[in-house]
Amino acid sequence: MATINLEFKKNSSVWYAEFQVNSDFNIHLERNNYGRVNILQRTTSEGNFEPVVLPGSLAYNAGVTIDCDFSALVYPKTIRIESYSEVLSGTVTESGNEA
Repeated sequence: MATINLEFKKNSSVWYAEFQVNSDFNIHLERNNYGRVNILQRTTSEGNFEPVVLPGSLAYNAGVTIDCDFSALVYPKTIRIESYSEVLSGTVTESGNEA
């Protein structure tokens, strides 16, 4: 099981981080306030990201703490997290069951 510590950067009013996963994964975020979160993905090494469908409560008014599991059919994937409130800490934990 691999754990990645995320480093968020600020672009305008959005904090973002990008990382690559090779298996199912969990995202854990600790933020300073409530607010919207976007999670996007791409399977190619370059190009545009596409949004990941999220539960309504997570997409529109996510809490201070976010802890959510994700699964995909094709790996590797590059994931981008965008948060509209500052992220104090974030980790990604992969399942270890590589595709």
